[in-house]
Amino acid sequence: MNIRLIIADDHPIFIDGMKGLLSSVAGIEVIAEALNGNELVEKVRALKPDVVLTDIQMPVKDGIEATKEIHKQFPDIKVVALTMLNESLYIKKMLEAGASGYVLKTIDKEELIAVIKKVAAGEKHFSAEVTSQLLNNYSGKTSPPQTLADTLTKREKEILVYIAHGLTDKEIAEKVYLSPLTIITHRKNILSKLGLKNKAELTRFAMENNLGA
Repeated sequence: MNIRLIIADDHPIFIDGMKGLLSSVAGIEVIAEALNGNELVEKVRALKPDVVLTDIQMPVKDGIEATKEIHKQFPDIKVVALTMLNESLYIKKMLEAGASGYVLKTIDKEELIAVIKKVAAGEKHFSAEVTSQLLNNYSGKTSPPQTLADTLTKREKEILVYIAHGLTDKEIAEKVYLSPLTIITHRKNILSKLGLKNKAELTRFAMENNLGA
C-alpha cells in the first residue's frame, strides 16, 4: 500500500520539483498540494493523507498553526517540516505543534524517502543539523530538551546508556544479544540523530539527559 502524501509550500516551483523527485519512488504517492496553511488543513481534512510535508513560512496560515490543527484533529497523520529555517525557535514550535519530523530543504533524495517511510511507520526523525542546532542552543539547564532524547528509539537509548558506562561494542553486544557490528551501526545512527561526533559527546549527552541514572 502506498504512503499517501500532501506537500505544502508557497512556492509552486518547489512543489513541482518535489513531485518530480518522488514520482518514480515506489510506495509513495503525492495525492495533493497546498500553497498555504489554510489550504493544507482543508486538503488534509478531505483526503486524509498518511504524511504531510510542509514549509513553515506560508501566507494566510503558517506551517506551525496548520500542524497544530492537523495534529489536534487527526493525530494519526504525520507531519514533517521541510524548511530552510534551522533555528531553535521554529524547531521547538513545530515539535510542540505535534510534528513527527523536521528536516531542511538541503536534504538529499535518499534521506527524504527514508524520512517519509520512517514517520509513516510511526517513528520520528530530525536531521543531524536540526538536533545539532537544539544542542547548540541548550543553555546548560539540568534537563536538556526532552524532544531531542525522544528522537532515539528504546534500543538506542539502552545502547547509549551502556556507551556512557564505558562498555566496549563487544561488551554491549553481549548485554543486548546483538552482534558487535549491529552495535556499531546503532552507535552511528545515534551520533547522526543527535548531531554528535564521538563517544565522549555521547557520554556527556547521556549524563545531561539523566539516561541510565
